[in-house]
Amino acid sequence: MAYALQSMLKIRGMREDRAQTELAGARIARAKAERELEEKTAVREKFEETKEERRDRIFDAVIGRVVSMDDLDQARAAVSRIDEEGMLLLEAEHKAEHLLQKRDEETEAARVKFSVASKNKAKIDQHRLAWEEEDRKMQEMMEDAEMEEFTGKKVMGTSEDDDSLD
Repeated sequence: MAYALQSMLKIRGMREDRAQTELAGARIARAKAERELEEKTAVREKFEETKEERRDRIFDAVIGRVVSMDDLDQARAAVSRIDEEGMLLLEAEHKAEHLLQKRDEETEAARVKFSVASKNKAKIDQHRLAWEEEDRKMQEMMEDAEMEEFTGKKVMGTSEDDDSLD
């Protein structure tokens, strides 16, 4: 006899496979977000290392010299661009941190979903094994009964066998 819940077992298996695929995808996306954060942090740290040197070069170009107001305005604008660049790099790093945090949450949700799907499939697998064992016992009983009909001999464990021993 075919297992009555075979279609449910198949569905649970597909759900488990899908959840496993989603978990793998979430882990890949998280790893990518982590690499992006590392890259953004490295760029910002490199900028921080060179920021003062770049400012000093701008100031050295105008300090101690006679310069026009346009030259001073250009120097101020250059320093402002350096500061803006630093703010943009810091903002990009914060966005990467938030993305990584989001990916961590998605990975955890996918892990939980996979865990639930695995447990649900395991329950059906366990039921199927118990059912198969019960079915096997039932088949043996039917074979024994059929053999008894065919040969006329009683199978061990019947009450009539016990009465004949008196």
